[in-house]
Amino acid sequence: MLRSSDDTPLTPRNGHKLIVVSVNRISGCQKQKEASLDDQFDHGKEVTTELYVGPVEYRVFATTAKGERLDRPVLAEIEAALRSGEVDLLVMEDLGRLIRGAEAVRLLGVGVDHGVRCISPNDGIDTNKPTWEEDALAACSDHVRHCAHTSLRLKHKLMNRWIKAGKTSARPIHGIIVPKGATCYDDWQLDEAANENIVAAAKLLHETLDCTATADWLNQKGVPVGPHCRRTNWNGAMVRRYFCNRLLSGRPSRGTMHTIKNHESGRRGSVKNPKGPQYLCYPHLKHLEPEFQDGLIALLAAANAKYKRPNRNGADPRLGVRRKSTRFPGQHSQCWYCQRQTVWGGNGITGNLMCNGAREYHCWNSIGFSGELATRRLVEVVTTQLYRLDGFDDQYRELVQAAVNDRASGSPERWAELTRQEASMQTERDNVKQAIAQFGPTPLVQEMFDSLQARESALLRERGDLERLRGRCIDVPKSTTEVRAALEAELEQLLGDSPASGALMRLLVPEFHVYLVRLCDGGHLLPRVRVKLDLAGNIADAARVPGLNDLLSLMTTIDLFKPAQREQIREVAARLNDGIRTHAQIAALIAERPTATAVGDALALDKLMHEQGLSSPYIVLREPPSDYPKLRRHKNSKYRFEPLEGYAQPEL
Repeated sequence: MLRSSDDTPLTPRNGHKLIVVSVNRISGCQKQKEASLDDQFDHGKEVTTELYVGPVEYRVFATTAKGERLDRPVLAEIEAALRSGEVDLLVMEDLGRLIRGAEAVRLLGVGVDHGVRCISPNDGIDTNKPTWEEDALAACSDHVRHCAHTSLRLKHKLMNRWIKAGKTSARPIHGIIVPKGATCYDDWQLDEAANENIVAAAKLLHETLDCTATADWLNQKGVPVGPHCRRTNWNGAMVRRYFCNRLLSGRPSRGTMHTIKNHESGRRGSVKNPKGPQYLCYPHLKHLEPEFQDGLIALLAAANAKYKRPNRNGADPRLGVRRKSTRFPGQHSQCWYCQRQTVWGGNGITGNLMCNGAREYHCWNSIGFSGELATRRLVEVVTTQLYRLDGFDDQYRELVQAAVNDRASGSPERWAELTRQEASMQTERDNVKQAIAQFGPTPLVQEMFDSLQARESALLRERGDLERLRGRCIDVPKSTTEVRAALEAELEQLLGDSPASGALMRLLVPEFHVYLVRLCDGGHLLPRVRVKLDLAGNIADAARVPGLNDLLSLMTTIDLFKPAQREQIREVAARLNDGIRTHAQIAALIAERPTATAVGDALALDKLMHEQGLSSPYIVLREPPSDYPKLRRHKNSKYRFEPLEGYAQPEL
């Protein structure tokens, strides 16, 4: 079974139980099943049994991910286990289950340096052999070569089938009908009923070069979007993509994009193919004349060239940067009214954010706020709360000590629930066996069997997680002083422009809702945020300490604006207003040296606030005000207030 490995028996370093790390991985492809993870684990148990007879504790790392990916969190966990000084054996079916690349050799070396024996039976690797390193390098070479050859073979095969027979897995667009069972472009049909609107929209776009106006025209005509489109109506970006799709002129293409590997992370990203796509000709799918569409595409490219991001040294400056990377609080803060994310570039100001729903005419909150100001004030609030932790130090220590004493082997509730579910699973397994014996492999019985297998895999992973936690100490700071010290150094870096600089803040601020307030006497609409702070957000094992998250969490509000002058001086002016002093005399006594008019406005604001029974002069806006001329988006004919489905507006 070990296939050319050393049969030297194993000896537990703790003297009584062998600690084994079992690495199991599947890529997650369509035809792969999670049962393969169980098979890999069973294979590792067989290898362990051949080398050691006695009690064994398995720490299972079962994942679904691409083997080339070097930024998988599980790799850091495996390396930490190898360095812990507790593990005796690392076993995996083949080295590709760990990493498909030379980085796997480095991890094996870490294991050897820390006294961990590493075995990969299918590759004939055993670090007890003096040739283990060259064996591992050869295995890595084989795995990389296999991936590369398989990729090239599939690409060539699919391209050949596409060229020879028009075989396609592409999704149809509006104006194309795909009959049931159709597998190639010859079987696709033209939707004659859609032709008139498509041609008219193309002519309108050719005349105006305005994609948004064309989208409005299509929506007014009730022209449906494509059958696989996530949106329900047209917008400018969709119009641009649609009329640049050469399927409209009966010329489907393949090979417009191709993937390249980022060797630092192991990720593969899609970029434009420098060789360009290949085209086929299917006149029966033609809505537009090829010459007309080519001219339209050229005109659109020329009209929008000025909006393109300028190249640096002949290359896109964001090449290699993940498209969805952004600075905090981008793609994290949400609109309180509709739950959509806020996006950078609010109202044309680069450093401001605004609700994305307002851009799409689905929300009226089009007021922007400064991202830099929001981050700075959040850091101030977090820092203030850190220094208040000293008052909770005794309670914090009690929670941590209780978790260390009672839960170092994993949550007792999780173990009890796992035991109960495993017992129930055995009963279901017996029932499925009886059903197979009585009715045979019918579709219903097969469905029961598949469901049972999926649940067994989930229970196996749950057991692996608990086993991994059993012998590991809880990794949390011992006191609130340590919590504060760990965070303060990182908080200093949060005001940078790097997308990675906000990673910590996203952990510390899990909830970030933006809403609007206004002084009770009118004036500008002002952004305020309701945030949830979680000072345990970056503590790895916080969830293993019951009550810790509640102790270190709180809800608070933060103003993202500078108060108007009448509000800044309101309290002082009201205190000095004794009925004898004039407004000018009161103004002379205030440090800010306001005008007499400003003092009058401040006193009027204070009077109105008390008449309305308010404790604060600010009122929360729950609908667009009718007397604010700058807020007009909700008056557009395209406006439909549509919060995200299932959104429950949180209380303020």
